[in-house]
Amino acid sequence: MKKLFTLALICLMSTIVFAQTDSTKSKPKATPYVSIGVSVTNSNNFSMTSYPSFEAGICAKNLGLALVVGRGNFYQLGSPSDKIENYYYEAKATASCPIGILTGTVLLGYGQYFNVKHNFIEYGGGFSYTEGRMGYGVIYSNWDGVNYVTPCITLNF
Repeated sequence: MKKLFTLALICLMSTIVFAQTDSTKSKPKATPYVSIGVSVTNSNNFSMTSYPSFEAGICAKNLGLALVVGRGNFYQLGSPSDKIENYYYEAKATASCPIGILTGTVLLGYGQYFNVKHNFIEYGGGFSYTEGRMGYGVIYSNWDGVNYVTPCITLNF
C-alpha cells in the first residue's frame, strides 16, 4: 500500500510540474528559504520518538526543492555519547497550491542516516500561513514508516 501511495504521489507531483510549465513566460525567480521543525508522534516518550530538523531550500512558483538535516530523536542530544549515526540528511521536493489565506503542500523526500546504511522515505501534506517573510505551518507525514505531525516556522528571503 505504501508503494502504491508513493507512486501516486510521484505521479501527482509530476503532473503538477508539467502543468506549471509555460515556455511563453519568463522563468520565475527562485526564492530561498530556511525552516525549523520538531516532529512529534503519538507516544509517551517525547525524547525517543520526536525529532528536530533544519531545512534550507528554494521555491519557484509553487514548486520547491530542499535539503534537510536533523536528528532521529532528542534522546541524549548534546551528550558526550552523542554520535553522528543519530543524524540524517534528506532531499525533499514539494508542490504547493493556495487555498484561501492558506497554502496547501504535498511533499516527498528521500534520506539516509550518516555512517549507517539506513535509507528512508517521507511523504505527506500540510498547510501553512504566511505573513510577510514568515510562514507558520503544520505537516502530517509518514517519515521512515512512522506518522508524524510537524509544526514549523519558515523564513523566506
